[in-house]
Amino acid sequence: MNDSELQRALTQSDLSACQKATVILWNESQNGQSGLTAYGLSKKMMALRVGNPNRAQLEKDLRKSPDVIKTSDRFQIRAGKTDHVRRLIKDAEDKPIVDLSEAYIPEEIWRGTRNYIEKIAVQLCGCWDQRFYDAAAVMLRRLAETLIIEAYEKLQRQNEILDKDHNYFMLGKLVDLACGDKGIYLGREAKTGLKEIKEHGDRSAHNRRINAVRPELERFRSLARTAVEELINIAQLKG
Repeated sequence: MNDSELQRALTQSDLSACQKATVILWNESQNGQSGLTAYGLSKKMMALRVGNPNRAQLEKDLRKSPDVIKTSDRFQIRAGKTDHVRRLIKDAEDKPIVDLSEAYIPEEIWRGTRNYIEKIAVQLCGCWDQRFYDAAAVMLRRLAETLIIEAYEKLQRQNEILDKDHNYFMLGKLVDLACGDKGIYLGREAKTGLKEIKEHGDRSAHNRRINAVRPELERFRSLARTAVEELINIAQLKG
C-alpha cells in the first residue's frame, strides 16, 4: 500500500496505537523496508494523521506484542503475520475514509463532542470531499438541527421546541425560535448561517429540479462554521 492507501486503512479505525504500528511495520516489510524505531513509527502515524502516540508507551507495547520483533533499535513485523494484519485492517476498510484536511466544518470544532454528532460531521465532510453537494447540504442541515436541540436541552428549555405531541419541531421552526427575540442568544453571523443552512438543505432534500453546486455552499461556509461552533459552545458539548 502507498501512504494514501495506508491512511485509508487506518483512518477512522478503532485500532490501538500498537496495532496501527503493527500494520505500518507490515506495510514497510511489503515495500522491502527494514523496520522502524518507535520514534519513526510515531512520526509515521503523525504524518499519516492517524494518531500521535506516546513514544515510550508505544515502545513498551511493541516489546510485548507477539506480532513484532526488535532487531537492534528497530521493530519489524514477525514472519507469517500477513493474515493477522489483514484481519486488523478489515474493519477499518469497511468504514468511510474521509480526508478531513479540507473539511467543510473544521475537525477541531466538532471532534470531541458526541459520537453521533461526530458521525454526522464526518458524513458531511465526506460528501463535501467527494463532491456530493446535495448530500453535503442535507447532512449540514441535519447537523444544525441536532445541535439546536442539544443547545435547548442543555439550557433546559426543550419544552419551547416541542409540539403538542412532544415531538421536536422541524428545522424551520427550530431556526425561527433559536434566532428569535427569545432565542438562545446566537450572534448575527450564526443566525444568518442557520438560515442559509436551512434554505439550502431544504432545497437539496426536496427540490427535484435543482442540484446544489460547490460555489453556493462555499459562499456561506464561514457562516455555517460560526453557527455550528456557537451551538456546540452553547450546548457545552466539549470539555
